[in-house]
Amino acid sequence: MELDEMEQDALKEFFNLGLGMAADSLSQMVKKEILLSLPQLALVNQVQAISLVDHHEEERLVAVRQNFTGELSGTALLIFPGGKSLELVRTLLGETVPLEALTELEQETLLDVGNVILNAFLSSFTQMIALDFEFEAAEFLKASTGTLLDFSSHHRAYQGKGSPSSPVEPEQAFFLMMDFKTADDENIQNSLRGYVVLLFSQEAMIILKKELNRILSQF
Repeated sequence: MELDEMEQDALKEFFNLGLGMAADSLSQMVKKEILLSLPQLALVNQVQAISLVDHHEEERLVAVRQNFTGELSGTALLIFPGGKSLELVRTLLGETVPLEALTELEQETLLDVGNVILNAFLSSFTQMIALDFEFEAAEFLKASTGTLLDFSSHHRAYQGKGSPSSPVEPEQAFFLMMDFKTADDENIQNSLRGYVVLLFSQEAMIILKKELNRILSQF
């Protein structure tokens, strides 16, 4: 499936809305201003997704995975480079937290961050399109790029939840590159780049495209 320029622009508006919601929620959570920006959005297959991440990061990654079900079903991933995950936790919790405490808090903190960011992205859909879906509990993952971006593995995990209407295995995904920084440290922008990957079945992609066209026809 391909999206034309107007459809891509509409999606960017949705995602930028989600980024704004996520930044506000994170800022309130850590009591410091967090800025999120969206420099890239692409509709990619598995090989392209792996290539995009490998081009920027080392092999090991950490991620938060959250499934969603309903009229629009799929899987959302928030991915950070493994070597930078503790730096992200320290940015959120403060420079005075000792390293051993950061390691213990890594999974809990990143799950909190993942819940905020992924829920904000998915909530931006519910505000703009007439499709209902529900979020499942988030999971913390740590794996290589190839394993983490193996679309079929997320499909199997989804099926393992016992969903009565598991989607067809995804062939494409929305890949969003996201810059994460604090307002008082401009240099952190390049060191804390993250990725949001939204996996949809082909059926869900068609549903989403029809809904985008419905919205665009109103203008």
